[in-house]
Formats: sequence, structure tokens, C-alpha cells
Amino acid sequence: METSDALYSRLRQELDALVGNGLSADPATHALQVAGVAGILTQAFERAALRVTLVGGGAIEIHAPGTYLSHDVDVVLEGPGDVGPKAERVFRELGFTRVHRHWVYRDTLFVETVPRPVAGPTELVQIGNARFRVVQKEVPLRDRVVGFKHWQVTAYGAEAMAMIVAFAGELDEPWLRDELRREDSLDAFEALRTLVEADEEVTEEALRDLLDRLHRRQGG
Repeated sequence: METSDALYSRLRQELDALVGNGLSADPATHALQVAGVAGILTQAFERAALRVTLVGGGAIEIHAPGTYLSHDVDVVLEGPGDVGPKAERVFRELGFTRVHRHWVYRDTLFVETVPRPVAGPTELVQIGNARFRVVQKEVPLRDRVVGFKHWQVTAYGAEAMAMIVAFAGELDEPWLRDELRREDSLDAFEALRTLVEADEEVTEEALRDLLDRLHRRQGG
């Protein structure tokens, strides 16, 4: 079995090869880099008996490569005992430094540990040599729809629409609709899907108008 020192040394070399020259501006290539990072983190944290789950924008990239480019990698760490000290030790062994809420590698890669349990089903995926756990596609779609309606972020609406297109025919609709009802956001999902089906260019102004209609309807 590979020693811990040898493991961390190998993984640092893999990180250098993957992101040492920065993250790509091309969304498809960026998604492959995110997958590689998730695979490296999984190997490192498994040695510390911690489970890594990729969430947030990185999960969108894995499920719909080319549709979104995240600015950091969000993960949930779960395991026995006090996770914080274990996580810090592993990040430092990998060569990361702490900068505010992020763990930073060579000023090119920013990783944030999300301080809450995974909020939804997960799956194990294999992309190239990278094996890691990621929330299922319905989870980031739910989060973007909820954020669009309740936080009124139009970019989230556009991202949700891109996912609706990418995931056509593949969604667990019963789970998703139950979640959106619980979050009082099913109407937003249905309205966004109607816009997708219209097959017309959707502007920020159109998304802002949609938000106004959703909130007027709720208020009335």
C-alpha cells in the first residue's frame, strides 16, 4: 500500500500537471479539470476516512460540460469525529494554503468546503482516471431554480435553463418537483421550462420580467 507521504507527493504532482498553469477559460476543458481535482481530493481525503462530495457549480460542470464555468470548487466533507482538523491537515499536505473561506493551490485553484450536509442524492462517477462522488443532476438544478426565484438572481435562471436543455429526458421529475414544491419554487421551474420550449433568445430583461410576474402572482 502506498504510504501517506508517497500519496501526497504523487497527488501534488498531479495537481501541478492539472492546474499548475491555471484553469482553462474553455468550459469543456474546465469541466475536465474540475473532475480531475475532485478525483485527487477524493484520494487524499479517503486516506483520512473522509468522504468528498462535489456540489455547487462544479456539479453543474460534471453533469452538463460546456454549459457553465465555476470560479471555485465546492465540496462537502463528511466523516467520523471532528472533520475540521483532519481536513486542514490534508489540504496542507497537498500544498494548499488557507485564504479566508477558500483553500488555495498556487493561486490558481480555489476550493471551498461547504459547512452543511449534502442536500440531496449523490452518485459515484468516473471521468478519465478521476473517480469521485457528486450530487445528482437534479440537486444543482433545484438550487439554481430556488436561487432564481427567492434570491432573484437572473444568472441562476439562465443557468437553470441551460441545465433543463442539457438534462432533457433524464431528470428524476418526481423528486425534483417535490423538492421545488417544498421550496415554493415549482412555479419558477415550470415558467423557465416554458421559456426553454419557446426556443427563443432569453435576455436578462425577460428573466427580470418573469421574476416580477412570479412575485406579483404570489403576492396577489
